[in-house]
Amino acid sequence: MIPIYLEIRSYMIKQIEKGRLVPGDKIPSERELVDLFKVSRMTVRHAIDQLVNDGILVRMVGKGTYVSSERLSTALNVLNSFSEDIIASGHSPSAKLISVEKTQTGNTISSLLRIDKSREVIKVERLRLVDGLEMAITTSFFPVSRALPLDELDFTATSIYRQIESLGLRIEKASETVTAEAADKRSAGFLRVKENSPLLKIIRLTFISNNVPIEYMEGLFRPDRYVISQELYRQGVR
Repeated sequence: MIPIYLEIRSYMIKQIEKGRLVPGDKIPSERELVDLFKVSRMTVRHAIDQLVNDGILVRMVGKGTYVSSERLSTALNVLNSFSEDIIASGHSPSAKLISVEKTQTGNTISSLLRIDKSREVIKVERLRLVDGLEMAITTSFFPVSRALPLDELDFTATSIYRQIESLGLRIEKASETVTAEAADKRSAGFLRVKENSPLLKIIRLTFISNNVPIEYMEGLFRPDRYVISQELYRQGVR
């Protein structure tokens, strides 16, 4: 006999496959599913938890559970801005400015940017959205001492890279590290996830010509909406 939670899971998947539920749709409430299948709320919750873990559904704090939208993918071997990646995938990026300030930074970031820790940086924190849905929080540090005319940049715009290059500076490369981090109360609130939910943490150091670092960025991304891909080759074979 098939466990009832698997029947509920199969039912939800068939609703999606038949187009009765489409990406972005809110699914029936737990109470509605309890009444439909004549089971306990715990059984319904177990089925929904599995679908969330599989990436088929997504919970939004304070709103309910929805059919997941397509997860967006970025390739590690191509240097694009967040906005360029999103536009290339056929979606619409946007940004909300959380804060911008002149400040000093610690030893690690100042060392990476090759500036003295007493020198000021512009710290820019933004909420990044795709098709109006929260995707990431990014915090960027730009050294004031570089040739970059920071006063001319619009930090509310979707692509800062494009603005930098429009000012005559060529972005040539970046080094990037991907780790995981649990959402704290603040990031969970902005990204509409539960506190302690796993997030992708992306750290990027971007360079203009002559190997000059121009930006240090830390981003927290929702892994149910954003994935990273990379082609791998055996050494000497391609």
